[in-house]
Amino acid sequence: MLKKYTLFSLLALMLSVALATYFGIQLKLTNERQNRTLTSMVNPLVDIDITPKLEYQFDIMSEGVLQHIDRPYTYDIIPEDLRGGTLFRSIHEVPKGTTIRFKILSPSQVYFFFCHGQDGGYSEIFELLPGWKRREDFPQYDIYNGSHGLIMTMFSFNAAPGIYEIPETTKKGACFNIVFRE
Repeated sequence: MLKKYTLFSLLALMLSVALATYFGIQLKLTNERQNRTLTSMVNPLVDIDITPKLEYQFDIMSEGVLQHIDRPYTYDIIPEDLRGGTLFRSIHEVPKGTTIRFKILSPSQVYFFFCHGQDGGYSEIFELLPGWKRREDFPQYDIYNGSHGLIMTMFSFNAAPGIYEIPETTKKGACFNIVFRE
């Protein structure tokens, strides 16, 4: 009797592992397909290079979208002109010295926003960048869990086709996102 249960338990365990592996791989492939699809959607609009090389993703800017690839925070309040734009997101805190270079392929509105407290020096950097305008509105995230996501700083830029660069961060820990809209 013990052998029957042991054999049955072993088979059940093997089936469980096989199913979990299959569905885990399917989930990973689905996420990779989704990211490739979003990347192909943004390709007619922008080509991005971030130094140092960091993992990043694209998504559609809408309520509930993830803010960063390595945190569970989501955007809860989004200014109207960002809705439906292409969101560029990377890690929560980029290292000091991070440079962002992007090639705009068709006329676009670019929105760059960052955490007020963890700005990596962007507050000073953007004040010196020609053509960028500070906005009074900005997205808010994690609005139900304290005040950390309620105050951001946002700049916008009306970009013609061409190459643009955001100079390197001067402090560690910058938390930022970019939205591109045609």
